[in-house]
Amino acid sequence: MKILYFWDAYCGWCYGFDKIFTKFYENHSDVEIEIISGGLFFGDNSKKIKEYGYFQEGNKKISEMYNVEFGEKYNEVLEEGEMVLNSVHPAIAMDVIKELIPNSQILHFAYDVQCKFFIEGKSLSDVQTYVELCEKYGLDSYDLDSYDLALKLTIAFKNSNPIHPDFIKTLNFGIESYPTAVLEKDGEYYDLRGYATVPEDIETHYNLITKRF
Repeated sequence: MKILYFWDAYCGWCYGFDKIFTKFYENHSDVEIEIISGGLFFGDNSKKIKEYGYFQEGNKKISEMYNVEFGEKYNEVLEEGEMVLNSVHPAIAMDVIKELIPNSQILHFAYDVQCKFFIEGKSLSDVQTYVELCEKYGLDSYDLDSYDLALKLTIAFKNSNPIHPDFIKTLNFGIESYPTAVLEKDGEYYDLRGYATVPEDIETHYNLITKRF
């Protein structure tokens, strides 16, 4: 059994859902989870934030549905409008981190990365954004200090392919919106997210799937 979570680090709806999904997963951290980056912003759609024009209105709906806050620094980024959004970089960073921390922590790390953007207004193309999470996740204990991580990410960003493999995988699964959470059980795939707005909703879906099928 495995959870497939199709997600994008710059997706505000994912940020809202992450808040409740991480709480659900705390009770099921023994289940393997794979976070797959969808690729909202890459290629011709990677541009300055002011060129999108729909974030403020969408954020209001996200706040109402998931009871999350958007930080002052993030709102300043929206007002300035100069930050370029590129989903390739956080997808690469997640690949690197997946190799360094236990699978049970990767969803929490993903949420913390989103908080760096949606609360602190940090660019997810800046390697320092990820380095700042080193201590919290004990990366030093894996014989990788902050300098090593920064160097590893810098090289990976510089040599990145414009289309990350996760983007292709998302298309092959037929996923067209984020977040999408799927539970794989005995080779079959089931919608885990549904219309969940609180952790208990996801728990209900999980129990129905695991007990009925």
